[in-house]
Amino acid sequence: MEFLTLLQSPHSFLWATLLGVVAHLTLFRHGEWDMSAPALIAAFFSTQLLLVGYGTAYAPSFKAVPFAVLHVSGLGICFLVGTFTSILIYRAFFHRLSRFPGPFWARLSTIYPTSLSFRSKLHLYEEVQALHRQYGDFVRLGPMELSIADPRAVQAVNSAQTPCTKGPWYNGMRPRVALQNSRDKQEHSQRRKVWDRGFGAKSLRDYEPRVVTYTTGLMTAIEAQKDKPMNVTDWFNFYSFDVMGDLAFGKSFDMVKNGVKHYFMNSLKTNMTMAGYFKHVVWTAPIMRSIPILNFEHKRFWKFVNSQVDERMQMKPDKPDVFSYLLEEYEKQEPKTAQNLMNLQADAYLIVVAGSDTTSSTLTTLFFHLATEPHVLAALRKQVDPLFESGEVDSVTLAKSKHLDAVINEALRLHPPVPSGVQRLTPPEGMMIGQTFVPGNTIVYIPFYTLFRDKRNFKRPEEFIPERWTTKSELAVDASVFVPFSYGPYSCIGKQLALMELRYVTAFIVHRYDFTLAQGEDPAKFTRDMTDGFTLACPPLHLVFTDRKTA
Repeated sequence: MEFLTLLQSPHSFLWATLLGVVAHLTLFRHGEWDMSAPALIAAFFSTQLLLVGYGTAYAPSFKAVPFAVLHVSGLGICFLVGTFTSILIYRAFFHRLSRFPGPFWARLSTIYPTSLSFRSKLHLYEEVQALHRQYGDFVRLGPMELSIADPRAVQAVNSAQTPCTKGPWYNGMRPRVALQNSRDKQEHSQRRKVWDRGFGAKSLRDYEPRVVTYTTGLMTAIEAQKDKPMNVTDWFNFYSFDVMGDLAFGKSFDMVKNGVKHYFMNSLKTNMTMAGYFKHVVWTAPIMRSIPILNFEHKRFWKFVNSQVDERMQMKPDKPDVFSYLLEEYEKQEPKTAQNLMNLQADAYLIVVAGSDTTSSTLTTLFFHLATEPHVLAALRKQVDPLFESGEVDSVTLAKSKHLDAVINEALRLHPPVPSGVQRLTPPEGMMIGQTFVPGNTIVYIPFYTLFRDKRNFKRPEEFIPERWTTKSELAVDASVFVPFSYGPYSCIGKQLALMELRYVTAFIVHRYDFTLAQGEDPAKFTRDMTDGFTLACPPLHLVFTDRKTA
């Protein structure tokens, strides 16, 4: 009876508002709630329905259903007003990050960095760079987020000794958990040991014939389109996806062979674009995936991935691929759970994604600079040509060319594959980064684009100068910040494979062909149209390849 009296009381709206405040201070202010968004929405509306039903059944003044609906809806609105008012006041003035500088609106909601992505058309990395120039090395990018451009943060956040863990963004694929998404350090370490075998020196030697095969296929495609504009952005994507598809699913996507975009690549590019827009509002992902029709493409995509994994599990390849090692570990697990299988499927997806997007964008930006800066191409050829004159060229030979690696490094520096950095979470007790104490449970980003173009770290930072990695080391003031593949326990496990691909394609093309920007190609537009969809995505780049003129 007391509850009915309270429910019908004129003060019920005030109590609902106060309940919202209490819910924030005692519940929502603690822990992570992103993945619970669908459950919270369902609980809210279920409670509303229960109150309407209860009130109309037992409260005399609620006998009219429309009145009950209006009254309970009012209570719900008051609860939400109380909750969000408390959240906004706390974040604006009392939050543990309040002393850090940044735009006022960034204090209130992750909608702020999301709006920057929309406003800049996925140039968040440039927006973040501008914020650091305005506010300094520590910028409050969201209510619980800091972007940190202090060079000392690279080691503090990424080293083997760091107390940081992966942030809530890595929950985004759940219930699937790929290696990259494993947030538990011990679990990640155990799973990484299997991957280490798949990317060890012996395994890389086994994979090299595949890299050679697809490099040869790419050269054949260039020869077929010689003297005509060729969209190398697409073709470098075809190449990298074909290599990684072979290593993950035991078969190529045949894009280099056919010159046609595969469903997997198109769908992945769409997913990465959406990730770029919504990576700061993680709670939207589980909501979208739980809504029929809106989740159609998500289900279709994973149905395709799962079917490829099923086919690959039935294969017995002549030579091991990356998936072989993951499958071997999966087969040892007893009992085999549904979660184990989903993790295996997620890992297969990760093989392709992690090894394709980053490699293709680096190749595209590298050849953009070679095409627009002939002196860089000439200097590279002086180092590469002798390799071909000495006999058979392989990965060992290419790896000895310091200048080839310098050109690759410079492309990675100016156009890092993950320009805005990855998400990390400080330990509950907080930590020191440089001379600054960062409170516990703070989401931190190290913006690679900003760091790699910072005059404190690199002189003449906007210029493409490969020699800064060789004969002009004075131009690399603090090369320790240059970690395009990250480092430490979460470093990119496929780094050496990626370098093998980059070296092969770059060396073979520059030795065989001359190339220039196609007529009408605007260099400024190319750089302006790059996008940050978590990984860097390049717009179409049209080059014209011709037979190389002998000196």
